[in-house]
Amino acid sequence: MSTTINMPIRNQAQVTCNCQLTDGLHLLQVNAPGIAAAALPGQFAMLHCNGSAFLRRPLSIHRINAEKTLLSFLFAVLGNGTQWLSQTKAGDMIDVLGPMGNGFNLLPSSSEILLLAGGLGLAPLVFLAEEALVRGICVNLAYGTATNQRYNSRLLPRGLRLIEFTDDGTYGQRGLVTECLPDFPNANQIFACGPLPMYRTMAQHPNTKNREVQVSLETRMACGLGVCYGCTISTLSGLKQVCHHGPVFTLDNVVWDEIVSP
Repeated sequence: MSTTINMPIRNQAQVTCNCQLTDGLHLLQVNAPGIAAAALPGQFAMLHCNGSAFLRRPLSIHRINAEKTLLSFLFAVLGNGTQWLSQTKAGDMIDVLGPMGNGFNLLPSSSEILLLAGGLGLAPLVFLAEEALVRGICVNLAYGTATNQRYNSRLLPRGLRLIEFTDDGTYGQRGLVTECLPDFPNANQIFACGPLPMYRTMAQHPNTKNREVQVSLETRMACGLGVCYGCTISTLSGLKQVCHHGPVFTLDNVVWDEIVSP
């Protein structure tokens, strides 16, 4: 993982676009040049929801524009805070704090990578895919959802190889993204974001052994600064705060049996 943690920047960010992609899935873009210029793939931001929720809402940085002035967030409506965010429109202002946490570590020696996105886990991996493609790295993205209610593939970066899955077989291949792990033996690194059962499967999978595998964890967060210890997890190197030491961890360092789903 990237180990550089700078002090987060607070921007009063103006909404430039807020689109509903599918039922309950939104793509929000804001003008936040300070945060965008400092952001790295895998980091997140904390968004204030204007009184609809007491705590800020942590959202992975989905992508930034070429000029590094605009931030995009991909999120699902899961409560009062994200409900308020889903109703914002162009011109509205949002208090955004970021970038936060440790992001992905893309090795200079990597020539091919595999990205495993389970559901909303696609959110931070698009930013990583864009960075890898700029570096000339071959990017394979396996994207899986429960049904065909999913992110439009036309919005993905051009140049990557996409393998699509659905649990019910209504789009792409029927099955789970972890089923493609044996198909990419030449991938120098594997990056994943998705639900907890996906990580547990990966941790036991023979094709992740002795390989560079990084995962982005989703847990409940309060402060986002590592102060309240509300997002503490067990790792082989001791207790860690997801918001401060993560959200990206190496797969084999997390004690998966002690992780609780958010």
